[in-house]
Amino acid sequence: MNNRLFSQSACMIALTVMLCMLLAACGAQNTPASSDSAATTSSNAASTDTSATRTIDTAKGKITIPAHPQRIVSTYYHGTLIALGLKPVGANKEWWMGSPFLKEQEQGIEDVGAPTSMEKVIALHPDLIVINDFDVKAYDELSKIAPTLYVPYTAYKNPKEEIELFGKLLGREQQAEAWLKQYDETATAARAKIKNVVKPGETAVLINVREKDVAILGDNYGRGGYALYDGIQFKPLDNVKKEVIDSGKQILQIQLESLPEYANADHIFICFNDGTTEAQKNTILNSSIWKNLPAVKSGQVYDLPYDTFSYYDPESIVGQMGLLADMIVAKSK
Repeated sequence: MNNRLFSQSACMIALTVMLCMLLAACGAQNTPASSDSAATTSSNAASTDTSATRTIDTAKGKITIPAHPQRIVSTYYHGTLIALGLKPVGANKEWWMGSPFLKEQEQGIEDVGAPTSMEKVIALHPDLIVINDFDVKAYDELSKIAPTLYVPYTAYKNPKEEIELFGKLLGREQQAEAWLKQYDETATAARAKIKNVVKPGETAVLINVREKDVAILGDNYGRGGYALYDGIQFKPLDNVKKEVIDSGKQILQIQLESLPEYANADHIFICFNDGTTEAQKNTILNSSIWKNLPAVKSGQVYDLPYDTFSYYDPESIVGQMGLLADMIVAKSK
C-alpha cells in the first residue's frame, strides 16, 4: 500500500472526526440542559417581541394589551406587578408607594400624582395602564393614552387570588406560582418560630385607631390582618369572624365601651393611623376599659407601626409575617 495515500486517507478521516466532534460540541452548547432552561430561553426570546399582543376579558370588556409590556403606569397594584417581576415606570406615590419592603424595587418609579395627572401619565409614554376603583371614572380618558386594565376590588377576595388573577391577565402564571410558594414557605417559617410561644387555637384581634375612631379589622383590610390570620393562623374571636370577616365588611367601627366584647382575645394587635395624637392614643390606653382586657393584663399587646403595616401588597404581606413572628418571640423573653 502506498504510505502517502494511507497517510492522506488517515488525515482526511481524522479531520472528519474532529469536525464532527466540533459540530457536536457546538450543538450541545446550544441545546438546553433541562426543561427549566428551555423555558427560560423561550421566555427571554418572547420578552424581546414587543409587538406581540393578547386579548383579555376585563371588567370593561375585552381589551388588547401588549403580551410583554415594557412601560406600565400603575395607579394601583404596582406592588402586585413588582411581585410578578414587572416594574412600572409610573405609580401613585402619595397613596400606595413607600412600603419598607419595596424600598429598592420602587427606586426609579415616577410619581403620577393623586389624583392621577394625565399630563404625567402621557409624559411616561406607557404601553399599558393599570387602575382600580380610584381611577375608574377616568377610564375612557386613560384608554386614549394606552390600553387600560381596570381591576376592581371585587375581582378577588384576598392577596392570593389577586396575585393569581394578575398572573393570568398578564401571562405571568409562573411568577404567580413562585410568589405563592414564597408565601407558603414564609408562613411556615413564621409559625415554626412562634410554636413554643403561641399555643394552637390562641385568639388574636386586630384594632385600628384613626384619631378618635376605633375599629376592629378582619383578615383582608390591611394593617397586617392577612399575615396575622391567614399566614400565622391566629384564631379570630367568634363574633369578629362572624361580623367582620365572614360578613365581608372587614372593618367594624365600635365605641370604646365595646372593646371588651370584641377584644377579649389572647393577643391584641393595634395600629394607630398617622394623624392620631398622643392625647387620642392615651384616651384608649389609659382607660380602665383597656387596662382590664385579658391581653393587656397578660402583656400580650403589640403596637404595629403604621408606616410598616398599612401596606397591603403581596411583598409587604410576606415581610409583615416575619416581623409579626419576631415581635411575638421578643415579647415572650
